[in-house]
Amino acid sequence: MIRIDNSSAVPIYEQVKDGLRGLVTRKLLGPGDQVPPIRGLAELLVVNPNTIARAYRELILEGFLESRKGEGAFIARGAVSRASNGMESIRRRLVDHILLSRRAGLSWKDVQSAIQEAKEEDSNVEK
Repeated sequence: MIRIDNSSAVPIYEQVKDGLRGLVTRKLLGPGDQVPPIRGLAELLVVNPNTIARAYRELILEGFLESRKGEGAFIARGAVSRASNGMESIRRRLVDHILLSRRAGLSWKDVQSAIQEAKEEDSNVEK
């Protein structure tokens, strides 16, 4: 399941891209699997279909998805390695944000508290 956080600084289309990468990383989707139609995913996530279309377009350009005329979009053969690279990019962004928060004056205790808060919010979403 892809989750959208409307209060996040990360654009929604990026969250959709990261969510699809995560589904592949967790082996919930694999090469050759069809992704939901744009309108269907937009309704499920309660976002504008143009946002989903942008995410799909970018994933197609990146080679993560492939489009089949009249059939829809599918996970590409090389998506597993691309998903791993995408997850590494997310991890790197997290490290960058942690370092930025430290430079801005947050203590390690503040950072750990923020991580705990995120874990609690995440577990509340899953309920």
